[in-house]
Amino acid sequence: MEDKITAEMNGAIQQVPLLLLPGTLCDARVFAPLLDRLPDRATEVKVLVGERDVRSMAERILAEAPPRFALLGFSLGGIVAFEMAALASDRVLGLSLVASNARDVRTEFHADRRIEAVQGARDIDHYIREVMWSRYVGPRHLDNRPLQDLIVTMAVDGGAKLLVDQTEIGLSRTDSRDRIRDLTVPSLVLAGSEDKLCTPEMQYEIAERLQAAKLAILPGAGHFVLLEDPSTVAAHVSAWLNVIDKEAAGG
Repeated sequence: MEDKITAEMNGAIQQVPLLLLPGTLCDARVFAPLLDRLPDRATEVKVLVGERDVRSMAERILAEAPPRFALLGFSLGGIVAFEMAALASDRVLGLSLVASNARDVRTEFHADRRIEAVQGARDIDHYIREVMWSRYVGPRHLDNRPLQDLIVTMAVDGGAKLLVDQTEIGLSRTDSRDRIRDLTVPSLVLAGSEDKLCTPEMQYEIAERLQAAKLAILPGAGHFVLLEDPSTVAAHVSAWLNVIDKEAAGG
């Protein structure tokens, strides 16, 4: 209580640490523009490596995470974030899902997904530029070569095995649409209006089930909304974090 009063007298509220989970074939670079706009917050990026199913991945990250934290997951990272929130709802003080999906993958599609991952792993550069690029960004960024090069570099650095392993993580997930109804923490559901992988419809169905969610659909952006419109993303994330900080301080 004394620490809280001292912080309030100094005009400061202790900030909750932020844990960030990147998507398939992504690393900390996908969050760099966002983190540049959150300079004072304790943050940690956890790349999804070392496991091949969503529960094991969630348990691995939880074992290394702070006692309590805010959690932001992008794409596949959001799928793992759902699992973490289900396993440790008392530790997750806020949940942000960026371009994610609460649905499962029907078993009849698993074989095709695995075949696509194996084929993509043979030439990741080609896979990103020729197969996935039109699904990754909004129309106004299709000719953005520096953005494409960044995403390709992350994917190539991640490597073929990572693509195959992360595909298995995605396939192992369960449908989270019903189990997130019990989550009461401040939540942010954010995506691009032109996202072909995790569509606006998927964002609406997440937001309407969470008890304390704000929905933000950013016009013109695609799946890589974090890199396509970082200033707007940062504004929404900052507002979400401010709410979490105040609630954690008892405000």
